[in-house]
Amino acid sequence: SFSTDEVIRKRLLIDGDGAGDDRRINLLVKSFIKWCNSGSQEEGYFQYQRMLSTLSQCEFSMGKTLLVYDMNLREMENYEKIYKDIENSIAAAHEKISECKKQILQAKRIRKNRQEYDALAKVIQHHPDRHETLK
Repeated sequence: SFSTDEVIRKRLLIDGDGAGDDRRINLLVKSFIKWCNSGSQEEGYFQYQRMLSTLSQCEFSMGKTLLVYDMNLREMENYEKIYKDIENSIAAAHEKISECKKQILQAKRIRKNRQEYDALAKVIQHHPDRHETLK
């Protein structure tokens, strides 16, 4: 009394990534049993070729899975490198921001001093210079 969803879920759990490996292994076992019980040499050779074909499919599938696994590892390393580069860029940006804040404070102080100097210069210009005062 299994529902279709349960059957599919169970097959996916058995099959792993859904590459059909369980079906290939079952086919290989059946071919081996037929090969063992083959009556004629022609039938035995046919079952033997069928087993070789199934084995090569399994090897191909395994090789493909290993390549995907290696690719995923390299991608993870690449993403970690990108993550570190981004962290370093953020840290450098924070340093630059704090340096710019210091420069802004210094520029404000210089501007304030210049404004005070200009105000004093205007006041001084209203008074006669030393030469005139001594006369």
